[in-house]
Amino acid sequence: NLFNNFLKRYFKSLNHVLIPKIIDMNSKIVLYTTCILIVFGGMIFLGFEWDKSLSGLTLSEKISHAVFYAITPRTAGFSITDISSFSFPSIMLIFLLMWIGASPISTGGGIKTTTFAVATLNIFSVAAAKEKIELFQREITSTSIRRAFATISLSLIMIGLGVFFIVSFDPSQNLKTIAFECFSAYSTVGLSLGITSELSASSKMVLVGLMFVGRVGALTLTDALIKDKKKVNYRYPKEDIIIN
Repeated sequence: NLFNNFLKRYFKSLNHVLIPKIIDMNSKIVLYTTCILIVFGGMIFLGFEWDKSLSGLTLSEKISHAVFYAITPRTAGFSITDISSFSFPSIMLIFLLMWIGASPISTGGGIKTTTFAVATLNIFSVAAAKEKIELFQREITSTSIRRAFATISLSLIMIGLGVFFIVSFDPSQNLKTIAFECFSAYSTVGLSLGITSELSASSKMVLVGLMFVGRVGALTLTDALIKDKKKVNYRYPKEDIIIN
């Protein structure tokens, strides 16, 4: 809005009618979602770890640590403290942030911020009995909504399969740590609770497979494997399915 107002004044002075659009809806969704995840993620982490892993630190250090751990699970996966010392709610928060991941057209993994945003907006849209998702005076296409939910479903299926196989290969390991490894591998984060070196060769291969699928994209691989893609020119009658 700031840039648009500036350009309006500038082009008005030059007697131009066309006002260029600087930030499209995709960029706005990425910026808003990223800011929300950082702010609320940092606040939640700060609340749960205030007297635990953050004890003994100054206020500014606690805030910086909280913001750091609200960002790093979605990007590089750096760690400045032992993650295994975190409380269970904080680890679950890292689960969520790793799963969401970075933004589209980036080197980060996860289902991406736009996918999470579209799925969340769809929940509110369904709850409000709306037939479409509207945001920033634009309507999100049904293709984007279908791809978002397909991405979410495939990611959970792949991670679930990874957990299943590693539990089968290494039954002595804790389920929480195994799930953490699988989420981290699929999202190509790099964080770990310290069991990677203790896993069997078969389990390590499972993690390698999850890293590959997560980096390339489960939906992209599915599109590549399905060769028969014919566009049909007919439509069957519609019928509602009982859900929930």
